[in-house]
Amino acid sequence: MNDLPDLPAADVADLEGYYDKFYIHDAGEIRHHLQRLAGERGMLSVRASHADAALPTLLLKVDSHGMLIDVPASRSVQDAWLEAPLLRFEGSIDRAAARFTCGPAQLETFEDRPAMRLPLPERMLYLQRREFMRREPPVGTLVCHLRLEEGQREVEATIRDIGGGGLAIVTARAQLHLQVGDLLRDCRIDLPELGEVEVSLQVRHVLTRSHLGPDITQAGCEFVNLTPGAQRKLFRYLLQLDRDLLARRRRME
Repeated sequence: MNDLPDLPAADVADLEGYYDKFYIHDAGEIRHHLQRLAGERGMLSVRASHADAALPTLLLKVDSHGMLIDVPASRSVQDAWLEAPLLRFEGSIDRAAARFTCGPAQLETFEDRPAMRLPLPERMLYLQRREFMRREPPVGTLVCHLRLEEGQREVEATIRDIGGGGLAIVTARAQLHLQVGDLLRDCRIDLPELGEVEVSLQVRHVLTRSHLGPDITQAGCEFVNLTPGAQRKLFRYLLQLDRDLLARRRRME
């Protein structure tokens, strides 16, 4: 069972080993986390095996026999979910990224409405924000658009590194003077192949990088009130960076 994105087999093996310490295997602990999500009426994105797109669904109930999710409105999607041997799920539980695979699904009812029942997953990737390791994107490929002065001005800053809990930006002091404690709201990051995410940033430290130039400042920022959707995109982007790093290492061998 593979809870990671669709990667070449060798990459999957390496990434699974890398993230192994973040997997939960205890059935009771998995049930507990899913019950928390169901109690919050939490959303999950679902993708049938080999399907191109993921669609949202609502986690309705978790019990000793498995879990119940909402039935998609589209009959074709419903049939695809029922025919798939496994469904891939992704969501956020109290700001922790969760990914798991389980199946097959069967039609049932919940509170007099159609629902789908699935067995509980055998394991779950449960990755809290502080456990995301920082990654350095390829130089010049990732920028953050900072909104300043109540949205009247925008500054483009280069992202030096990024993780699940925050990022480091590099910018010219002439463009932007940052201080510890500054709150930068409604900033935008365009993640390659995944689209744009909107984040708010709290400045945690500011450094002068003289080796980068006399007027260059680096600021370490923490994500504030990161939405589940933005967190999912960031998680997928970090996995993609890991995949690219593995591919580059193999080419050098």
